[in-house]
Amino acid sequence: MITSIYRTCRSLLPGHAGHPGANAGPATALTRSDFLRFMALGLASAGVGLSADRAFAQMASDTAPVTDLDKVYDAWQDRFNAGDLDGLLALYAADVTYVNPDGVELAGQEATRADYAGLLALKPKIEIGDRKHVVYQNIALTTNHWTLELTDAAGVVQTLTGGGIEVLRNEDGAGWLFIIDDASRSAS
Repeated sequence: MITSIYRTCRSLLPGHAGHPGANAGPATALTRSDFLRFMALGLASAGVGLSADRAFAQMASDTAPVTDLDKVYDAWQDRFNAGDLDGLLALYAADVTYVNPDGVELAGQEATRADYAGLLALKPKIEIGDRKHVVYQNIALTTNHWTLELTDAAGVVQTLTGGGIEVLRNEDGAGWLFIIDDASRSAS
């Protein structure tokens, strides 16, 4: 279902063979991030909003600093699965470099927020495993593998797998914060 929606969205882009103005120029690429944002806007316009518990999670975010490196991924996973965008972004440095699953490099928390907002609107669930850390003073290089489940409008569960390579910095008073988050590749 998601694939057919994706294809339909692409056909609406100027320059695509299925678009009425196909001779208007080169086809515009529809990235995964754009697709997720498009789906989130569609869900919102269709009246599909956050459930009460997810809305509350966004308002009552547990943004306490995570001072134990081994707990960072637990906090990230809990906040992601709760749809807690503010809590999730509290784990990122203001000047973070985020590489989304499409390989697009985004600079700063606000660009990262916009990318996650589209994904969280789809109410995904993630399981992060195979976590490894290498620490040098207040910097940590971390890797992980993840499994992400999305449920489409027909109730069919889509399962995606991948990995992340991240760099965190332990900032006094703020705990461990992501300064580089590359979700575009699988760490082996």
